[in-house]
Order: sequence, then structure tokens, then C-alpha cells
Amino acid sequence: PTPAASSSSRRKYVNFTGFPFPLTPLLSRRTTRKTLIEHVAWSFEQEQGIGFGLGVTTNVRMTVIRLNDGSLWVHDPIAPTEECVELLRELGGEVKYAVLSTTMYEHKIFAGPFQRAFKSCALWVAPGQFSFPLDLPNQFFGIFPSGTLGDARNPPPWEDEIESELLSLPALGYGFYRYNECAFFHKASKSVLITDAAVYVGDTAPDIIEERDLESLGSDECLTIRLLKFGNYRGGRNIASPQIPASERQARIANGWQRMALFSLFIAPDAKNILNPGTSFQGLANKFIVSPIVFLVVFQFYRAEVAAWARKVSEWDAERVIASHFPVPESASGKDFLAAFKWADTPDGVPAEYVDAKNDLASLNLVVRILGAINAVPKQEKQI
Repeated sequence: PTPAASSSSRRKYVNFTGFPFPLTPLLSRRTTRKTLIEHVAWSFEQEQGIGFGLGVTTNVRMTVIRLNDGSLWVHDPIAPTEECVELLRELGGEVKYAVLSTTMYEHKIFAGPFQRAFKSCALWVAPGQFSFPLDLPNQFFGIFPSGTLGDARNPPPWEDEIESELLSLPALGYGFYRYNECAFFHKASKSVLITDAAVYVGDTAPDIIEERDLESLGSDECLTIRLLKFGNYRGGRNIASPQIPASERQARIANGWQRMALFSLFIAPDAKNILNPGTSFQGLANKFIVSPIVFLVVFQFYRAEVAAWARKVSEWDAERVIASHFPVPESASGKDFLAAFKWADTPDGVPAEYVDAKNDLASLNLVVRILGAINAVPKQEKQI
């Protein structure tokens, strides 16, 4: 077979699971590997989105740590394609442990397949795992845990090298939905690992995102912008946009990343900020932030619990913070991480990084109000 055909076959992975929509790509996932710390830590990334060609996509990251005995510890497995498995085996050492650090399905869906790919790997999972619309046991999804994160009665065998701090929040959605996330601290490399609680928004897109996709989204001729104009979403038909010419490819790529970041975080940001993303994007750029969907649907209702957890995580002597989405900054301290949670010390504050919160959060806020009306989430005491 040709190299292209060989690569394509090694990336095959079929996924039609997920509610209310499956996460794309549906049939093939490219994997990249990047060294974060020489001989110690690596980032494996794949693209992940909701499809439909609308630009709501980002990267999903699996982080791998080499333990003192030479074995490998895996944080939040990604799709174990043939390519991914080969890249992981190339590191050398037994894939001895893996952790599913969250209850969120975009990470959970890969845990069972990863266990099947590495049958001797012991998997530890965050408590409160659930599925929707039917709440089925872990075993139904091929997940057979060796232990539960945060269970002091059965501590993990790596706890002398990697500490953990569990955020466990009350159930939402009539008991179906529970946001739990476990943060980790690898002492030797002074690295904090988190999943969805916060992300670092860089000036440039993660390498796994294809430049052609960014260039397309950065153009006003792309499907997303055409649909926005056609439907006059939030008055977008009458808003001027950059109209970056095709000859300015790098400018289109930069504009495309800014739009993609806003879509990934706000899902449906305001039309003026889709068309001209600079102001909203710069409010988020080069810092850790709490994702708007996580803030609105979950964190805003449990400020004290989130603030206490963030403070504990920030007390680790970190030199880098690695999240499961978006880029990894060259260095970051606990103080940098904690700055994303200033709002949690207020009764009704919104993250300051959302510089046009009223407009960019409008669509998500409507969803949360509907959920509140049917008692699926607590009612907002103050409308944002």
C-alpha cells in the first residue's frame, strides 16, 4: 500500500456513540505525539468536535508520564487507533496504569477500548460515572476499573509519585449527570494534570488542527459564516466582517483559530464576535480560563466547592499545568491556574476573561434557563 493508504488504515476508528450527538471524527482519527519533558512526559492528541462543518472542534489530549520503575502512567486515554498504540509503544516500558479522571463522556468513551488495547493496564476511574439517557454500569462500556480515584480505603499504587485531588459535585439532571474531576500532581516533573475544569487558550491552534480547516473558517466564504448571514443569527447579516483575501493565508489561519476557539468554548458566541473575533478572543488568550459551558452548566452553582478545590490544586509546587484540551503553555504555576477561578469567591460573578459575557453567553444562558425551568439544574439567582 502507499504511505497515505497505510496511514489512513492505521487511523481507522469508528465512533457513533454519545448523546445528543456523537463526537467527530466518526471514522478516522489522526494522532500526534509531542514531548513535553524529555524522557518523562508526552502529549498525544487527536481532533474532536461535533461535526457538521461548523468549526466547533478542538483537540483532546492524553498525557503519558514515565514512572520511576520505567513503566507508563496514562492520563485520560484517547482513541486507541493502530497509529496511537504504535506511538505509545515506541516510548518503551509497560503501559501499566491509566486513569479516567472525569465523568465527562468525551473522555469516558475511550477508556474501555484503551483497556482492550492494553489488557494488562490497570484502570482507575473518577467516582460517579454515568451514562444518558440510560444510566448503565461501567462494565457495559467495557470499563473494568481496578479502583476508584479519591477512595482512601484503596489508594492507587502510584500515590508516592503522583498526588491527586478530587472535585466531586452534587448530581444534576435528576441525578443522571454528575461532574467529578480528579487533578494530579507528578512530583518529579512538578506537573499538574487537569481535564476540563480549565484550559489554556494559546495564540495559535494545537498542531492536530489542520491549517486548511483554520484557513477555511477564517474566510467569510465558509459554510459557518454563510449560514450565520443567511439565518441572520443575532443580527449578523448587517455586521461588517474582515473579508480577509485568500492571498493573506496566515491572516486567515489566525482568524480561523480565533473563531474556532470561541466556538469550542461558547458553542454559539455572539454574531459580531464570530465575524470579528479579536476582542473576545484576546480576553481569553494566553491564560487559563474556565470553559463557559462548564461554568454555566455546573460551576456557577457550586462556587464554594470549586474554589476550595482550585485552591488545593494551586498549592502544589507546579512548574507546568497540562489540561486535556487546547495548548500546553511552556510553563505555568499554581497561581496561574488559580487565577481562572477568581469568580468562584464571589456570590454571582462571571469570569472576567469573558469580556463580552452578556452577548457571548446568551445562547448558552438560554439553555441553562430552560434546564433550570425543568429543575434539571438549580435556578440561576441572578441572570447573566
